[in-house]
Amino acid sequence: MTRAPTHPSSLLLIAAGFIIWALAFTLLYGGLSVGCAFGWQSKMIAGGNLLRVVLLAIWSVHLAALIGLLIYCVRLPRGDATPAFTRKVAIGSTAAALVATVWIGVAIPALSQCL
Repeated sequence: MTRAPTHPSSLLLIAAGFIIWALAFTLLYGGLSVGCAFGWQSKMIAGGNLLRVVLLAIWSVHLAALIGLLIYCVRLPRGDATPAFTRKVAIGSTAAALVATVWIGVAIPALSQCL
């Protein structure tokens, strides 16, 4: 029985979605803390306060990265270079990370940031 060769980046591809999610989570909470400490919620820019605009920008960039990664995973060629299991798990984990990223940022426009 011969195993199909696995590309070394397979594990990275599987984890990439949650790596992006963790980066978004960290930057959103770090940006919230810094923005509250420096009073960004009282500075107006582009029709909203500076803190909300910065947080929405951080969130949007990470959503775009996850959508791009999901498209990449879906378009991976079905062949010897990428085993079917790796492709399916990468799609599933990236989709889960996308849902998690939407969940952590969905309240940004609705709630007040600093108490």
